[in-house]
Amino acid sequence: MTHAIIIPLFNKAPYVSQTLNSLIRQSKLPDELIIVDDLSTDNSLIIVHDFLRNHISAFGNCKILVIELAENKGPGNARNIGFAATHCELVSFLDADDEYHPQLLEIATHAFRVHQLDFMVLNITFMPGNEIYPDLKPLKKYLEPLDADLYLIKNPLMAVSDPHFIIGVGSNVITRSKWIASNRYQAEAQLNEGVDFWYRVLKGILNSVPGKIALQTGGYLYVNEVPGSLSRKKYSHFKQIELPPVISRYVDSKDKHDRLLMGMIGERWYKYALQNLPSDTQRARFLWHYRSLLPKYIGYLLIKR
Repeated sequence: MTHAIIIPLFNKAPYVSQTLNSLIRQSKLPDELIIVDDLSTDNSLIIVHDFLRNHISAFGNCKILVIELAENKGPGNARNIGFAATHCELVSFLDADDEYHPQLLEIATHAFRVHQLDFMVLNITFMPGNEIYPDLKPLKKYLEPLDADLYLIKNPLMAVSDPHFIIGVGSNVITRSKWIASNRYQAEAQLNEGVDFWYRVLKGILNSVPGKIALQTGGYLYVNEVPGSLSRKKYSHFKQIELPPVISRYVDSKDKHDRLLMGMIGERWYKYALQNLPSDTQRARFLWHYRSLLPKYIGYLLIKR
């Protein structure tokens, strides 16, 4: 099976060589590599061109395309543009500061072919601490062993809304390209936009076919916790914290799974805001500004497992 990898690139000069190096170390090389530079202002793009020029033979027959955008519109827009340029059966997005284990593409191809998977979620090793997420113990009721480190996810829409599950973090999904269909990242969103995108793709699969959705454990995706990431960002005003698209999209949904996901993300969002605002005044203003959402979360608490 052919596999395309899309890398959205913006100011990742200290990391992007490691990311690309993790691709040429694959036991099965990618068939397409699309790098979309989102108008980087450091020397990320120069590093990418230098790396490709110096290691071009190591990519074998991989078709490589570098797209240089004239306007910075965020990683979601870059991913959408990259996906439009792919032609492979499988697709995954790799952030420009993350890395793949050398056997990931080979293992993924084998799993998709042998088990006829539609959608694979990867567990994550956060670097430099080597913490691995998710913890499988609280998710045991959703998991059925398929192969070494590979689990079929039972009731996947319930599983992905479980607070212990991780989807859309570090672009930890591989899927068949056909299932992305008309779904696109919400271009301007940068907070939980991956959760929003992959949940819509997942629902599209399950609305079309029974679908085989799997969790690949074993730590094949390394996510680097870097300075400037959203998890470490501090805000001076509560209005700088954007409303995640999952909340705005599903706040009035009657669908149980939508409400569970919206509630789970909302709970994380409230905690994130309160941790990263500079004063009690800003925290109080945040809570008052979004007070109309609170009844929705109470509804989530009533229906969640």
